[in-house]
Amino acid sequence: MSRFVAATPLAQPLVLGVAFTIPRHDRARSMRTGVSARSIKLRIDPALDLLFVSEITLPSNLDCLAALTSPNVVAVSLRSASLELLPEAPCTGPHRGPTLNALSSGHCFVTAHDRKAHIASFGERQVHPDWIDMQVQGHINLLDYLRADWFTVELSGTHRRRLSKPLPLRLLLTFDVEELTHSNPPLAA
Repeated sequence: MSRFVAATPLAQPLVLGVAFTIPRHDRARSMRTGVSARSIKLRIDPALDLLFVSEITLPSNLDCLAALTSPNVVAVSLRSASLELLPEAPCTGPHRGPTLNALSSGHCFVTAHDRKAHIASFGERQVHPDWIDMQVQGHINLLDYLRADWFTVELSGTHRRRLSKPLPLRLLLTFDVEELTHSNPPLAA
């Protein structure tokens, strides 16, 4: 008796939330007084001050990734990606720092096993003060990345202006997971 095998999506998508902080802009510090050394000031493109890179390395044994341990899982693809502004701690009062409007563009990458996948990006049109809906880049099977012992999620891009305070945010990645299902063929009459 033969069986049919098909890949079907799981009913519930897999959601991974990652907290990042884009640090505030630090000016170059001057040398301590009393130090007799010659200071060399490099003139670098001012636009380089407006770049940011934040990354975090995560283990694959997170509770939210438990569904990926099933041997029947054959594919994981990104459904959606978004950024949310995190509220400050209650002891600091209302949020007076920068909003997500400070960001101009950005890209999200996942890296594992010395391979890097560009999974989402955003431009000025997607930016709102409290959230950014990113555009998914292609339909890459991310199963090998998320099953690695450790994988890195990177967020990089450009600011519209220098940040005077750190920018706390959450990256939410929603994945579709496909599993193999086995079914018996219909019986012949």
